[in-house]
Amino acid sequence: MALTEWTEKEFNEALKDKTHGVVEFSAPWCNACKMTEPILEDLSKSFETLKFAKIDVAKCPGLASRMGVMSLPNLLFINGGGVKEQIIGATTKAKIEENLKKIVK
Repeated sequence: MALTEWTEKEFNEALKDKTHGVVEFSAPWCNACKMTEPILEDLSKSFETLKFAKIDVAKCPGLASRMGVMSLPNLLFINGGGVKEQIIGATTKAKIEENLKKIVK
């Protein structure tokens, strides 16, 4: 499973379907986002049962606002129809992995 780009519709469907995974709110100009994405790509190979997605805040400003995204990157760990964990800003692979383990079924 790789990091795929979602729209607001796909995000809403993931919550409705009680999808488990991580969604990165990002922007093409965000250097910290560019550093986080290869980490997510790598972790997607280890956590094959989870979804890995990114949402461009410029394409989905309403969703970013609804989810309280004020800084980038903003990682939302979703599970059971809601956000269970959140990491704001650049972070380590170990920290992301720790949060992923909390939502693995």
